This record gives sequence, C-alpha cells and structure tokens, in this order.
Amino acid sequence: MRFAWRNGCGDTGNVGGMKSGRSNLLNVALCLSVFAGATQAGSGVDLTEIPFEQLMLREAVPVAQIAQQVSDAPSAVSIVTAADIRAYGYRTLADVIGSMRGLTTTYDRRYQYLGGRGFGVPEDYAGRIMLLIDGYATQDSLFNQAYIDESGLLDLELVERVEYVPGTGSVTYGNNALLGIINVVTKKGRDFNTAQLSAEVSSHGGQKQRASFGKRFDNGADLLLSASALDVDGRNLYFPAYDTPATHNGIAENQDGETNKRFFGKIAYQGLSIEGAYVDRKKMLPTNPTTSTAFNTPFSVRDENAFLNLAYQTTPSPALSSLSRFYTGQYAYDSSREFADYSLDNEKYGRREYHGSWWGIDQKFVGNWFVDHTMVFGFEFRNDYRQQFRRTYFSPQWATVELFSDSLSRRTASLYLTDEYRINERWSLNLGARHDDASDLAGNWSPRLAVIYKPTLQTTLKASYSEAFRMPHAYERFSYEAAAAPEYVAATELVLQHEFSRDTRLTGSLYSYHRSGQLVYNDALGDYVADGNSRTQGLEIELESLWESGVRSRGSLAWQNAQDVVGSELINSPHVLGKFNLSFPLFDGALRSGLEAQYLGSRLTMERRRLGGVALANLTFSSQRKWHGLSASFSIRNLFDREYEVVSPFDWRPDSGLPQDSLRMDGRSFWCQLNVDL
Repeated sequence: MRFAWRNGCGDTGNVGGMKSGRSNLLNVALCLSVFAGATQAGSGVDLTEIPFEQLMLREAVPVAQIAQQVSDAPSAVSIVTAADIRAYGYRTLADVIGSMRGLTTTYDRRYQYLGGRGFGVPEDYAGRIMLLIDGYATQDSLFNQAYIDESGLLDLELVERVEYVPGTGSVTYGNNALLGIINVVTKKGRDFNTAQLSAEVSSHGGQKQRASFGKRFDNGADLLLSASALDVDGRNLYFPAYDTPATHNGIAENQDGETNKRFFGKIAYQGLSIEGAYVDRKKMLPTNPTTSTAFNTPFSVRDENAFLNLAYQTTPSPALSSLSRFYTGQYAYDSSREFADYSLDNEKYGRREYHGSWWGIDQKFVGNWFVDHTMVFGFEFRNDYRQQFRRTYFSPQWATVELFSDSLSRRTASLYLTDEYRINERWSLNLGARHDDASDLAGNWSPRLAVIYKPTLQTTLKASYSEAFRMPHAYERFSYEAAAAPEYVAATELVLQHEFSRDTRLTGSLYSYHRSGQLVYNDALGDYVADGNSRTQGLEIELESLWESGVRSRGSLAWQNAQDVVGSELINSPHVLGKFNLSFPLFDGALRSGLEAQYLGSRLTMERRRLGGVALANLTFSSQRKWHGLSASFSIRNLFDREYEVVSPFDWRPDSGLPQDSLRMDGRSFWCQLNVDL
C-alpha cells in the first residue's frame, strides 16, 4: 500500500535573481520613506482623530474588548487596517501578512504558508503563529494549519484590521502560539449599514461575487451577514523537470482551477455575541505532489472549515470584568489522486478523507483590585474529540483495493494568569504563566517576564523573556506515532518605539530564539527522535508616517540569521526582507493610489541551491468617495512582470533527473472590483 503523504507541490525554472538596478531602487525607496518621515516630524496633525493612526499609536483598548485584543502585548506590534487593505488591493490574508514587517509567505500552488523570524520550511503546516478571528483560534485540529489563502474563512471586505504580535504568545493562548499571534478583527454591521453587492474579475479567468448586509438597529443590536463565491479557471503551467514526450512536454493542462464558497455572520447585543463562518474550497494541483503520482493527471484537494463562537462580556463589579466563551468547529480535508504505476498492487487511484471536530470553553477575567495592577486570569478546556484519518485505494475500475483508517482524540485543560504592574510613570512589569495539560502529554508551563521603560512620553523600551511550546498535532501523531513530541522555544526580545511626532513612529526589534524538541532522524535507531535544536537571531526596523495631505507611508527592513538542527543555514529563510508602502489621494481625494514594493532576499532550496533575491511591486487605484453607492478598485500585481521563483517542498527528482526544488510564480496579473450599496 502506498502512503502518498499530504505533500505540497513544486515547480522549477530559472533562478529569479534581482538585478542590481532594481535592488538600488528599492533601497532608495526605503531610505526615502525614512527620510520623508523624519522631515515631517514637526507636523501638528492630531492623528488621534483618525482611526488608522489611532490603531498605530494606541496598543491597548478598553477591558471589555479583551477577547479581541492582543495588541497590548509587550512586543513590537504591527497593524494593517481596512484602509490599507483597500488602498493596496489585498485579496487574501496572505497578501496582508506578506506586507507586514519581518513576515513572508510561500505558495506551492496548493496553499500559501506563513514564514518569518527564521521559520518557513516548505510545506510546514504546523502552527507556530496562532491565527485568531475576533479572539477565536482558527487552526484546524488535524494539521494546526493557519489558512491564509482562498481556503481562509473570511473575505477581506469584512476585516477591520489585522494585528501581528511577534514573540511567544503561549502565556495567554497556549498551544500553537509558539512564535507569535495574528489577530483578525472583523467589522461590525454598522460599518456597512446597508446591503452591498460586489463583483470581481481577475487574470486567469477569475470571477467572484459577494453579497453582504450590515446594520445597527435602534435597540442596539448589531448584525453582519455575508456570502461569496469564487471561481478561477487557472492556466496551463510549464514544469521543466517533466519536459518529456511521456509527460506532456512538461505542461500541466487545465490543472490549476480553484473554487470556494464562504459564509460569515455575527450578531452582538448587550454583551452577547454570536459569530460563525464556513468555507468550502477546492483546488486543482498542477504540480506532481509525490513520487508515486502521475504528472498532468487530476489531483484535487478540498478543504471545508467552519466554526461557531458564542461570547458574553459582563462587569460583575467595578474592579472585575468577565468574558465567557463557548466555541465549536470542524475541518474536513478530501483529496483525490492518480498513481503513475499500479501494475504491482493494482492501486491506480487514491483518496484521503480526514476529519476533525472540536469544542471548548474559555473563561477569562480581568481584575483591577490592586492599585497599578491589571490581572488577567482564567481557564480553558478544549476537546478535540474527533481526529480521523481515512485512506482508500482503488483499482482502475474504481473497486476498493485497500482501506486504512485511524482515529485519535485529545482533551486539553489550561490555567493562565498575567499581571501588568505599573511601578511608576516610567517603569512597568509584565508577568505571566500558563499551564496546559493534555490527555496524551505531560503538563507544560509557559512563563513570560517583560520590563517596559518609558524614559520620555515619546519613547518606549521593552525587554522580554518567554518560553512556549507546541504540541504535536494529530497528523504528526498519526505519521510518527510514539516519536511525536512537543516542540519548545525560548525567546528574548528588545523593542524600541519612538514617536517623532503624533504622525510619525519608529519601531525597532532585536530578538533571539532557541528552539528545541524538533524531530530529527536518528540513523542508529532508524527512527525519528525529538532531539533537534535550532537558533535564530534577527533585527527589524520600521517607520510609519502620515502627511497632512493624506499621504501614508510605511517602510521596514528585517535581517535574520536562522540555523537548522545541524547548524547550517535554514532552508527558505532569507537573510534580508524589505517592505515599502506608499498611499496617496488623487483628484482631490476622489481616488487613492497605493504603491507597494517588497524585496525578498536569497534563499536556499531543499537541494541547498540558492535562489537569488527578487524585488516586486504592486499598484492599486481605489475610489475613496462613493458615487451613488458605487465604489471600485483596480490592482496590478507584479507590476514590472518579474520572473521569479519560490522554494518548493520537493527534495526528489523525477525520471528526467532535473531538480524541482523551486516553483515559478505568476508574472503580471490584474484584478478589478465593483461594489454597489443598495
């Protein structure tokens, strides 16, 4: 019986190196962003009156919103707002994440994966950054994967802002918050206050329709409902490693299509909120994902994800606030594939059907009984009661040849406590710990200590040390059995934040991570053992600014040095990342233009071949004022039509003997959206 694991897809081609001229242009753009911000430091604009800048200058919100707030963490927070999403034409969470300081995404023609701060090995499903939607942890219970592409739960038109809090977050959120937290805050019904229809067209035969309704009623109830459908034809793709007559001369024909359907709804009334989402996404794979499958044959994956989150916020006393939450979710993965050689075992087709279901309760309190102390404490119980794996193998006539299945489960009970102690006007202390006890693992503590110092009103210094862990997910337990074990990290971080003025802020971060308990293969034992250790050091700097004219800019540079378990440079971990965003009004504010430039440094492939760095640019035009309820956006991705590649998950070669350790990405593409308020 073949075990065609849940692998990714790859592509090959010429190395996408960045020419020196383009590199110099990007460096100049980043320098201009810093220089322009400094020259505007004397501006007297009061940005607290502007929602976008309020989010950038304030990292805390009222206690009543503790379920949705992670920005008060002692870390270098990065925020992208709804205004940014529209100005730069972002279509998925992957687009948003790719614009954030120190983060990257990689696409293998099936999923987009999150990377940054020294992690991001191709096809790394395991959750190391937790993805939240309004405080609900969205990772599935099988792979702990954060779905950030079209398999994600949300349309970005429903997003108010996206917050990224780097550093360990296990003190408050437990498993999967190993290296950071991304919290997506959704809009309220009052943000729409109408019914809205939307239509989109994009390159490669893409079409999308969306219908949304939002309203705040006179009794205070707030309702938001939305449904959308996406259909993309895709295109024929060329793979040099399969350029033989027997494999269609390397062309995957009609194997790149994608569809999805999304539903989202939430209602809030007097402290009670009910929120739910569902997505059903199907993607065809143009690549050959395993050594046993056939090239240019139908290979599809389908992901269904859903959740329901009920929360109730109340204030039992002036010194105590409470958030009670019940949640439930389910995930289903279904893939079909065709094998290349079935002469020995008569197994021509294979199907994977994986299902996960869970529910949980979380009770959180915020106490202010003591002067200058804010205590957050509570407990959580989660029951992953269904983790089922089923594989079926069929003959050429679709008769069942072999069936293999297994079922797992896990129950986790957690207690947590943090205390923010304001020593005086300049010094404060953040202490916290969480204990997680799983039914299949020994209990684990996640501690954190942070010191915050404000020498002036404009400058803040933060120093933190924390430890976190990640439990082996169900698929690792299914695949590695007894070898599956928790992974740990110890993190140290120094942060500097300085406001040159109320419209210009500088953020810098210096960090060091030590990861342990990673699985490595032991030749002597002939099995995997959790003895791997790796290290990452990095530096990040970012400057954000707003002009009185409405021009907004953000520029960041990140340097990182990541070593794998044998002390070598980590695969798919660029040393340098550069980001530059510039948005400005046109035609007396009727339109807004958004220019985005990104530099991705050189990276090593699975065969330790180096892909050259690449600079990319995107350009978007969007209406700022509606005309009779109409609004529109037009975006060009990869503006200069650069040819470039990303690292693929393949470390094997097909019969041609050519490597397929890189995957060629799309050239210039277009996207257009039209909205109408009814």
